[in-house]
Amino acid sequence: MKVELNHAASPADLNAADAAIVAVGAHDVVIPVPGADSDKVVSSWDVLAGKVELTGRVAVIGGGLVGTETAEYLLQHGCEVAIVEMLDKIAAGESETILPLIMSDFAEHNVEQHVKTRLTAITDEGVEAIHTTEDGTEEPVRIACDYVVMAVGSKANAFDLDGVTVPVTCVGDCSGERTADIASAIRTAYHAANEL
Repeated sequence: MKVELNHAASPADLNAADAAIVAVGAHDVVIPVPGADSDKVVSSWDVLAGKVELTGRVAVIGGGLVGTETAEYLLQHGCEVAIVEMLDKIAAGESETILPLIMSDFAEHNVEQHVKTRLTAITDEGVEAIHTTEDGTEEPVRIACDYVVMAVGSKANAFDLDGVTVPVTCVGDCSGERTADIASAIRTAYHAANEL
């Protein structure tokens, strides 16, 4: 197998093969609300990769698997954490064997869980959101914090296929399936390889 690094694949490169498998990944999403461009807003991917170090009180926006993992990471590094999630449950996709451990850890560390709550703005003081009650009433919520971590999902990276004539299969985070999920990445790559 030939590996070429520091080389952008051109249509000619791809057309020289019988087929192409594209695995260009994804990037994290930021909710477009007032204040989203603030210096206090960071990516969950950057937090988990150790690119940024946070202290104090942190609001994690998104309580899915990545948001939950980020909250646990922040707890281990001494932060106080609040999670803001639009759905009615934190870590909805987590297995029933792991979820009780996560919830126990969150209870022990007094993690605030704001479910059915939608972010509306980021301010110098923290975040502003809207909580939907059981009867459908919307109530404003303000959460004081030093930092805001976006963990609201990811979007497939674009890859220009103009001029490519061979069959192309996108795998992993750029496949259009669920992103930021290793099982999905492996599954899509496995299927693509088997179809060659």
